[in-house]
Amino acid sequence: MKGIISALSFFILLITFTFSCKHDPFPAPPDGMNGDTIKTPVDTTGPNGKPCDPDSVYYSRDIQPLLNANCAYAGCHDAATSQDGVNLSNYNTVIATADVRPFNPGGSDIYEVITDSDPQDRMPQGLPALPADQIALIRKWIEQGALNLSCNECDTTNLTYTNGIKAIFDQNCISCHGTTTPQAGRSLTNYQQVQDAVLNTNLLERINGDPGVPVMPQGGKMPQCNIDKIEIWVSNGLPQ
Repeated sequence: MKGIISALSFFILLITFTFSCKHDPFPAPPDGMNGDTIKTPVDTTGPNGKPCDPDSVYYSRDIQPLLNANCAYAGCHDAATSQDGVNLSNYNTVIATADVRPFNPGGSDIYEVITDSDPQDRMPQGLPALPADQIALIRKWIEQGALNLSCNECDTTNLTYTNGIKAIFDQNCISCHGTTTPQAGRSLTNYQQVQDAVLNTNLLERINGDPGVPVMPQGGKMPQCNIDKIEIWVSNGLPQ
């Protein structure tokens, strides 16, 4: 009898031990992982983690190139000349000398002089008025607080003259190379004119600021992103 009880007790203990050691299955790794390695997230915010907001005006990208092309050159408002005490060669001097009043375009001299109805007083002097989109950009920059913002995205995909390149030349070049008395007799207002300048002049060398040639625009080199876009566009065959 004792033998039967002992055998029965051993059998019960064996069953209890077996079920107590049984675990639920481990969950499968999430998609993109294996059992040992977690998939590294992809950074899509740009080189320094600062994506460009399409609703923001960035001084280094949008405003300084415009000033370089239209105002901040020799004999006008570059650092050396500073006509009437106004130096538009960089953000700090613009804020210090151009009477920029953040959030108040109407009270800012820099905005008043580019919208003056009298051609004798309007800037840039002796040149056509700035295009409406450039005036609107300066106004928007002031309305947003006249900040020294920058961002790091440079989209060089699907570049054509109408998609990306024309805007660069309009912003940086047509104040000197527009339709009215263009410098050197060369306009850069449409595809054929820009194509001819690229193929038959030293335009790219001047845009790059190569040694021995005057930099273009006169106020200083464009942002590197714009230069990269033009060079890639040219290397792709100047698509229209």
